[in-house]
Amino acid sequence: MERLTAKEMYRYPLPVSRWLEAAWNAGDEGRHEAVMRLADAVTFYLGTVAVGHYYQALYTGQIEADPTLSRSLGSLKRVLPGQWLLWAARGLGATADDNAGGMEQLSAWYMRPQNGGVAEAYRGLREVMVERLGYSGEYGSRETVAPRVLLEMADQYRIIRGKRLEGQASFGHDSQVAGVLLGGLEALLESSDFFTEYELYAPQQRQLLMGAKPVTPMPPMTAPGDAEGTLLLYPPGEAPDYTKRPSLQNERAPLFPLDPLLIYARCDVCDAYRVGALRGVIEGAPTYMGLDPECGHNLAAMEQEDATIIEDRA
Repeated sequence: MERLTAKEMYRYPLPVSRWLEAAWNAGDEGRHEAVMRLADAVTFYLGTVAVGHYYQALYTGQIEADPTLSRSLGSLKRVLPGQWLLWAARGLGATADDNAGGMEQLSAWYMRPQNGGVAEAYRGLREVMVERLGYSGEYGSRETVAPRVLLEMADQYRIIRGKRLEGQASFGHDSQVAGVLLGGLEALLESSDFFTEYELYAPQQRQLLMGAKPVTPMPPMTAPGDAEGTLLLYPPGEAPDYTKRPSLQNERAPLFPLDPLLIYARCDVCDAYRVGALRGVIEGAPTYMGLDPECGHNLAAMEQEDATIIEDRA
C-alpha cells in the first residue's frame, strides 16, 4: 500500500486526520487499535453530521420525523458505535432529498455501492471474519460496497472479535485486518469531497479544525453572534481575496452546530482543547471521550440544560 503524503493525510477534519496519522505511524502492535479508532472517528463524524442535518431539515419542514431515529436519540445512557452507525444511516437516509447546503450528495455517497478500495477492504475483512472468526452473519459476498456497509462491517468485526478473544490480546490476524481496513478507510475518505470541502470550525477559540492541528485562519471565519455550540460545520466556499476589502455578503454562514454529539472542550489531563464524542448521558449529565491519539480522557461536560437538547428533540 502506498503511503499518503502529509498534504493528503492532513486535509480531513481534525479527529480523522489525527487517527489517520496515528494508524500510519503505529508499529505492528499498535496499528490495529489505531485503525479501529480511525473507523470510530469517521463514524462519529458522519453520525453527528447526519443528525445535525436531520434536525435542520425537520425544523424547516423539509422532512417528516423518523420514529426509529428519534427513539435512538432519546436513549443515550451508553452510546455504542452501532448507535452512531444507525444515526448516520437513518439521518442521511431521511434527508436524501433535502439539498440544503449541498448535503444531499453526502447521503447519496454514503448509500451508493462503489468499486475499488472500499469493496476490496470489505472482501478482505469478511474473508478473515469467515475463515478465522466463524462469521455467518447477514453481510454476504459483494462485488460493490457502499461506505455505509464497510463501516457497519468493521463494527461487526469488532463485536465478533471481542466475543471470540475472551480476554486475549490478539487472534493472530490483527496486522492483516489493520492493513486491509486502513486501505479501505483511506479509499472511503478519498471517494467523497465532503471530508475536505465542508470545514469544521470552533467559534469560541476561532480555530479551524481541518488537518493535523488546529489553526487560526486569517482573516478569521465569521460565526453568527448568537451561534450555539462549540463546533460549527461550514459549507464549501471560496478562499478569501486578501487584495480586496471584506464583504459581508460573501461571508459563509455555518450550516449547523455539531453539539451536543461532538464538542470541542478542554481536557484537564492534556491541558489542551480536544474534539470529544458523546459517551453517554446519565441523569442529564453527558460524558465525552477525547477523539485524539493522545487523549482518551473524559472531557469537561456541557451544562446540564444543553445536554438535554437531543433528548428533548426526540
